Amino acid sequence: MPDPEKPVPFDPLTAKRPEPIRTCKPPDEKTSEKVLCDRCGAEVYRMHAVWRCPACGYKTDCCGW
Repeated sequence: MPDPEKPVPFDPLTAKRPEPIRTCKPPDEKTSEKVLCDRCGAEVYRMHAVWRCPACGYKTDCCGW
């Protein structure tokens, strides 16, 4: 059985930089669905497990419980 090849030592100056797995860009508005307030129709935002409307103050849970 022949001797296994020795691994090449890591050289940070010549090593290939890793490719990013994902980007930090925000989602495209065309693909993201906006959630609208049931009362006034304004766009709501999510805070923990609750959707909150900045326009009228209405809030509802996000899970439908």
